[in-house]
Amino acid sequence: MKQAIASICGFVIFAASMIAVVLHLFPVGDPHLPGYADFVPPSVSKEMVPIEGNSVALRYNRETAYDIGVSSVIAGVILDYRAYDTFYEATVLFTASIGVLTMLSMTGGGKKE
Repeated sequence: MKQAIASICGFVIFAASMIAVVLHLFPVGDPHLPGYADFVPPSVSKEMVPIEGNSVALRYNRETAYDIGVSSVIAGVILDYRAYDTFYEATVLFTASIGVLTMLSMTGGGKKE
């Protein structure tokens, strides 16, 4: 009984945190959201690109070193810009593994008496 209550409480906490995250997302189709563009190396100045779109890739390539203060753009993007995404992926994997372990412990883990 205690395992079932703990599982339900864990699910409620996880579901509430996911709902809170979804409520803070931008609406779908918002024209102010950044899009994706072709790769432009950081050595290319803003003046060399005639039409600068509202681009995530362009901003990452040009401003990551200044925003975060790291020399590796990849490490900066993964550890700073995408930290919440990585955290929630790890949370989903952890929750799934706990669910499987809980189900196995409820059935006796496949042991025959």
